[in-house]
Formats: sequence, structure tokens, C-alpha cells
Amino acid sequence: MKKRTIIFILFAILASGLLLGCSILSPKIQQYSTNKEKCYINSDNVTQFIYKGKSYTVLEDTVIKENLGSWVGYIRKLVVIDKNGKVLIQQDTEKATFKTLSDIANKEPNAFAVIPFLNVYESKDSIEKGLIVDANGKYHKAVYTEAVKNSDNIFYYKQKQSVTSDGYFMVNPKNCTQLISMYKVYQITDKTVPDEQIGKYIDIIAKPIVFDKETKMEISQKDLGQINWSGKEANKQKRENWSYGEVHAIQNVDVSNSVAVEINSKYRIAICQ
Repeated sequence: MKKRTIIFILFAILASGLLLGCSILSPKIQQYSTNKEKCYINSDNVTQFIYKGKSYTVLEDTVIKENLGSWVGYIRKLVVIDKNGKVLIQQDTEKATFKTLSDIANKEPNAFAVIPFLNVYESKDSIEKGLIVDANGKYHKAVYTEAVKNSDNIFYYKQKQSVTSDGYFMVNPKNCTQLISMYKVYQITDKTVPDEQIGKYIDIIAKPIVFDKETKMEISQKDLGQINWSGKEANKQKRENWSYGEVHAIQNVDVSNSVAVEINSKYRIAICQ
């Protein structure tokens, strides 16, 4: 009986360790997809996407965050297009291997812009009045493609982007509680930013990281998958599990001083050092 109990405990530890490893590596992916409709960008025309089998055209018209209705779908892609709006590359924001044009300059010489498409919302009034899509850092209205009128102002993507970007942010590989932008270092604090103070979109990191609370260094996937059979090391390493999302300006605050970064679905203040 004792032997069977030990075997059961070991099996439970192994199973929980494997499950924990999976959840640690992508803690927010399920949140983005559960009960939400997966939408698709038209590969020939970046101004259009498919929601529930119907084509919607993205307009240049935007709304403020307070006017969003229910969150109903997601795209969550970084989309690389040519000057005609044809899609060259698109990758999941959580797995993207590029962030700016300079990252793909050699691979895609015809690349014209990199556009992030995130979540899709109902209009606050009614879905019959169209949808709203978070595209290129703004909440753009979208209407049935078949109902587009000549007077409608279609999403404008033709403002060519620079191959380098001052708005590019990344997690400091030597300290996961910091962001790096060009030569600047931003320390992420525990202070949060109210929704009404969130300013314009700057960048998206879209990456989950587990790091050592003391060293602030990322824990490798190999180390995450190791099981501590003896239990002697269990309390030595304290882990933090952060899912990094969007980076925004803070209203009435200079970006060179501080920004708002999404950590585990809350916006925290990151202060330039």
C-alpha cells in the first residue's frame, strides 16, 4: 500500500510539473482564444478581415477605448505588407520573430510596413453597425465589405515606416523587470495606470517570461521542465511569471520619462532610468 501511494505521488508531481511547464510558457494564449472568434486578414488586401465567415473592411475612422463594445474576436498578428497592401508575412504576436522593417529587410526587400492587428470588438451600440478592430495602435471601425460606400474612408496604411524605430521596446535580457528602447532603460514599477490615462499605442512585446525573483534573469525552458524529486531545492528559487503585452504612452507624460507597459493584463508604470 505504501509503495502504491509513493508511485501515485510521483506520478502526480510529474503530471503537475508538465502542465505547469506548458502554462508558464504561454499563460495568456488561452485567454485570447476562449469564447472568442478567430479572425483572418485578407492576404491580398490588408484593409479587410474575415469574422464569422463575412468580410469586413477596416476604415480610417477610429473610436476611443470607452466606446468599445464586447470583445468578440481576435487576430493578434504582426502583418508585413508591400506597398499595395498585399500580405507578405504574418505571424502570431506571441511568436513573431520580427518587430520592425529592419528585422526583415534582407528577407523581404518589398516590405513596406509592419502592422499589428490585435483584438476585435462589437460596436458599443450594435454589431449591426459594424465591428471595431485594434489595428496599428488605434481602434478602427470596420463595416461589411459589401456595404462599403464611395464616401467611406478606407484604412490608410501607405505612410511608409522607417527601417529603424525609436518606439521599439524589448525586455532587458539581464533584468526582466526592465524594458530597453534604443539606449534607454525603463524600470517597471508596481504602480498601475488607470485605463483613462492610457495614451497612444507605441509597441507590443507579446511575450510570456518566467524569471528568478532574485537574479531577475529568465529561467530557461529546460530548467522549467526539471522536477525536483528531493524537495530540498523547492524554496531556494522564487519565480515570477510575467506576460508582457502592449506598451503605451501615458497621457500628459513625456515618453522619454515613463511609459505604460501591460504586465499580466494590468498596465504598470515603467520609469526611464
